[in-house]
Amino acid sequence: MALHPDTRRILKALRDQGFPPLESVGVPRLRHLMNRLQQAQGEPEAVAHIVETQVPGPAGALPVRVYRPAPRPGPRPLIVFFHGGGWVSGGIELVDPALRRLANATGAVVASVGYRLAPETRFPGPLQDAHAALCALAGRASELGADPHTLVVAGESAGANLAAAVCRMAADGDGPRIALQLLVCPPLAPARDSPYASYRHNADGYLNTRAAMGYFWDQYVPDPVLARDPLAAPLLATDVCGLPPALVLVAGLDPLCDEGEAYAHRLRAAGVPARSVRVDGALHIFFLLPRLAAFESVLPDIVDALADSAPPHAPEGSPA
Repeated sequence: MALHPDTRRILKALRDQGFPPLESVGVPRLRHLMNRLQQAQGEPEAVAHIVETQVPGPAGALPVRVYRPAPRPGPRPLIVFFHGGGWVSGGIELVDPALRRLANATGAVVASVGYRLAPETRFPGPLQDAHAALCALAGRASELGADPHTLVVAGESAGANLAAAVCRMAADGDGPRIALQLLVCPPLAPARDSPYASYRHNADGYLNTRAAMGYFWDQYVPDPVLARDPLAAPLLATDVCGLPPALVLVAGLDPLCDEGEAYAHRLRAAGVPARSVRVDGALHIFFLLPRLAAFESVLPDIVDALADSAPPHAPEGSPA
């Protein structure tokens, strides 16, 4: 696959900096590398209102950063967003530039959630945090300036795994009604012995590798039997009926590319409105770099999916 010029520049910069294979460095060093990635994201754009708050979690308060863009006509969706980082790293700061851009581009209120990380907290702990945050924020939608009738669950990388899993919990009656799931480069099945071709074609050379995904899964859910639980691996669920509509964004140079598309296909086959969008020539981390063309290219798809998710009789106007 041809590399996008932005991708070539990113890979060259990583080589010049001696960026090591992610699976080779251990968790403390990996967390430090995520901080280095944040420094490469550029100056974040301004948002009309940013609120730091907390919601209760099963082991204590969870941090939440809420982005409220300038008012515009019509109701605003509430997007509850979970960051990536292989379940072991990342946080609210990692996705800050991307979510500023997302809020401004869509007009949605975006609530970015922090959760406990592996290996200190393994499955199902991070998922329990995500579920608790979703339920709490759904109840605060009006307070946060959003339409309580249009709740969107979203995430990037490991956060997309959590987003898909909490959607399953909600569909099973354990949570609020979700209008849309927005999954960016989601890991949805264990990496070991993955049958998907993108795990072979993109095994090495594009930052997120087959070995790295194996390492991340081992940190999050080391028991291979437990790793096949549908709440850990949503793609392996025997039944996906009743799940919320989905927009799945995948990167062409990501080992996870094919399984994201397979999940959208399974949803459609079960009668769930679902669409996948592949960003050819893009890296797994494209959503973290909102100044680049790959990020901008998916914004129209996100805007359209949000418009489709609005209820037919949503109240007019939205709080400032």
